[in-house]
Amino acid sequence: MKVEGNNKGDAANKMGEAEKVYEDLVSFLSSSRADLRKAAAEATLATLTGASNNEAAQRLTTLDAILPLCKIASVASDEHGSSDALAALTILCSHDLVGNQCVVDLIESRGVGRMLEIALSSPPTPPSTAASVSALAKESKADDKLAKEWNTWRKSVNYACALMANATRTEQGAADFIGLSFPDEAVPSSMANTDEQKEAYGKSRPTATLMLSKFLNPAFIDTTSPAYERSKKVWESSSAEQMIDEYDSDLDDDELEQEEKTDDLEPQMAEPTADDECHDPYQHVAMVIMNITQLEIGRDFLIKLIYSGSHNKATESRSLPSIQEDEGKAKGVRPDPESTTTHLQSLLPQLNSPNIYRRQGIAGTLKNCCFSQDSVWWLLNVVNLDKSLLMTLAGPEELTIDEKIGLDPDYWLLGPQKVREPDALVRLYVAEALLLLLTNGRRARETMRERRAYVIIRLADMVEENERVSERFLECVQYLRRDEEGTEEGSSDRRAYERYARGMLLANSEKNLKALPPSTASREDEQDDDYDGID
Repeated sequence: MKVEGNNKGDAANKMGEAEKVYEDLVSFLSSSRADLRKAAAEATLATLTGASNNEAAQRLTTLDAILPLCKIASVASDEHGSSDALAALTILCSHDLVGNQCVVDLIESRGVGRMLEIALSSPPTPPSTAASVSALAKESKADDKLAKEWNTWRKSVNYACALMANATRTEQGAADFIGLSFPDEAVPSSMANTDEQKEAYGKSRPTATLMLSKFLNPAFIDTTSPAYERSKKVWESSSAEQMIDEYDSDLDDDELEQEEKTDDLEPQMAEPTADDECHDPYQHVAMVIMNITQLEIGRDFLIKLIYSGSHNKATESRSLPSIQEDEGKAKGVRPDPESTTTHLQSLLPQLNSPNIYRRQGIAGTLKNCCFSQDSVWWLLNVVNLDKSLLMTLAGPEELTIDEKIGLDPDYWLLGPQKVREPDALVRLYVAEALLLLLTNGRRARETMRERRAYVIIRLADMVEENERVSERFLECVQYLRRDEEGTEEGSSDRRAYERYARGMLLANSEKNLKALPPSTASREDEQDDDYDGID
């Protein structure tokens, strides 16, 4: 009994000592001395990456370490430990046990605004020379300092964007980002009327557009990084089996474990990456965009008009889909998409990015935008969103003549070189986006039937290995193949073929009319009038 009591006492003493160590560590994070804060940030990161990381994460969360870490991370210079603080914050906010609580603490500490400032900070060199910094550093020792500064900035921005991605997973975090970043004209007046709503959304600043421009700027990506070369090689592989084999051979155990997590088909918390994985500092912005488009105001921002020329200011406050649909109905013609554009349209090429984070985030963004029922006509007829989505599902299969009828040639012109999207989560988002379009009305279904969406979805389903994705494909097929109410059996396919045939006849007739010489009917009529000289 005495020995057992001594053991319990020793264990309690050890727990007390450990608690005291963490309390001192958190107090050093708030020290007035910069050297102590830097040392504490380094020690915090080392503790979180050590063997007892679960205990460290729980104790640091209990002791409210998020706020002092945010303050250290906000310092522009890395000499004060900002990179270590950012890495520690990313680990805490993505932790399986305390991640949700840490995200709440980050939001309450106004961490979203702090991370925005870091993400929008200026790089040490002009963006036009960013991609060549690493290559220059290998050739000349004079560039070592420049390359180090650039890599430090890239790593800090990557951590900041990852933290914003984790924070915006919550409704409050997304609202904070919208209030801090969206321009005033993107916030509906009804949302800014009450004092409570003003306090929730804060003062609007036009930083979201700047964030998108950085996200879309390829000059910020280090194309000489081994991680970039590996991801590009995987993406451009011509065979799915070859792609998987080559990808797995280049991954270590930690990366393979991360790949297994993605098989759950649930968006994962953004976790810290190795130095060579920070080649794309704005990769996690895609997840931020996906998160904010879960709110209606976020979707409205992406489809807001961006005018490229003169325009009517009377329509400036209206959304693009409503304006163009009204014009199309009134004039009976399709609006000219070249006179206007939207942020959403600029994001579509990211579906072909070699970076998996970009593809996942943008695919989820497109799915969220399909929830807007008022935008379906615009998405199908102006953006041609169905084609962008189906292109990710098109594969190297050879199509028959019947399958090619009415199908856009872009789906099959690449032949065996066309690679279907390798990531199951991206395919799931794409399938759900197509399903949302199909459920938004009969006109949308008839449009997609006419464009032969069924052919691509059927071929994708034949090789699909994930059960959840296959179920979504099946639902899409049911909407595409079933007959509409009030029509006879088998009319859906027949109507699609008839529309295609009418379109071909119209195109051929217009072509023939242009090729014919001017009509001489009027001159023949004049000759007939006086042919025999008899009235």
